[in-house]
Amino acid sequence: MELLREILLEAESISFSRFMEVALYDEAGGFFARGRGPSGRSDFVTSPETGSLFGLMVGKAIESLWLAQGSPEDFVVIEAGAGSGRLCREVLRSERGFSSAINYITVERSEALRQVQAETLGRYSNVSILADLPDLSTSGVIIANELLDNLVFDIAEFTSDGWAEVRVALNADSAIGDSSPEFLEVLAPLDDFRSSLIPDFAPQIGARLPIQVGAFEWIARAATSIKDGAMILIDYAGNAEDLARRGGWLRTYRDHSRGDDPLLYPGEADITSDVVLDPIRDALIDSGFRIESETTQAEWLSGLGIEDEVATGEAAWLAGAARGDLEALIGRSRATEAAILTDPLGLGGFTVIVARRG
Repeated sequence: MELLREILLEAESISFSRFMEVALYDEAGGFFARGRGPSGRSDFVTSPETGSLFGLMVGKAIESLWLAQGSPEDFVVIEAGAGSGRLCREVLRSERGFSSAINYITVERSEALRQVQAETLGRYSNVSILADLPDLSTSGVIIANELLDNLVFDIAEFTSDGWAEVRVALNADSAIGDSSPEFLEVLAPLDDFRSSLIPDFAPQIGARLPIQVGAFEWIARAATSIKDGAMILIDYAGNAEDLARRGGWLRTYRDHSRGDDPLLYPGEADITSDVVLDPIRDALIDSGFRIESETTQAEWLSGLGIEDEVATGEAAWLAGAARGDLEALIGRSRATEAAILTDPLGLGGFTVIVARRG
């Protein structure tokens, strides 16, 4: 990627978060800037892309939060990392009690995906499509489904001298067209801020962890938008000691294939990581939120009544199977969607944090 090469010609090394920012979000050649992601490719499937059931359940969660706030006439929903707008559309289609009060704001950095949203959500007058978090302080809820894993992170490695930062440097021996890597890893001392995001434990030498600089800063900023209300964070996540022990938390996706070396195809591959829960909890508490629940997605959806929705869908299918109408067909798909959304080895194993304040 030419921009990264130019940056590293001026610097001895850069942080991994800087490398990731350019590789994913550069306006000219970044992965997401070119419209890649859950709506533009099929490397992975997110919960909203499985069908309408996930949006229906999120709608129930929003309605519960709206009722808990006293059913205000104006209630803001901010969906960060909204992708194609599929989740927003299904929430609004659910037509729950809050429908007349809701103002739905989708936040998506990718201009190409915002254009997709404009087509997907064009008929809804209560939807605003933004490139960044809004500058407001209101009652409502912020939803981030599989956002935190794509926010920039740095990498720490445990050495005989303690934690060190893994940075990115240009390989001076690399030439265009040869097989040697263009970018290399180098170790450097950790600064105080990055050190503060690593829990106090000592794994085996060589163990690595993501340093959630982007997620930590995003939560602090997002919290300023919600005066009274909640944050719902959904992602694949784990505790620091577990991630350091098992490894494998860093992944790339390119041309429908999964990889593990983020330095190989900058701009052409998604870069993602399991989210370290420890600093996420700290960021929420530091921002004045109390963590109401931390469960798996399967448990969260069960608490929202996903089994009842499956039963209702099966009844609709049995009642309309002979006609084959749309309602019956949607009902028939409920069981399949629910199985995918609650699979403990897949989407059902994701962590859902619900935090409130006010």
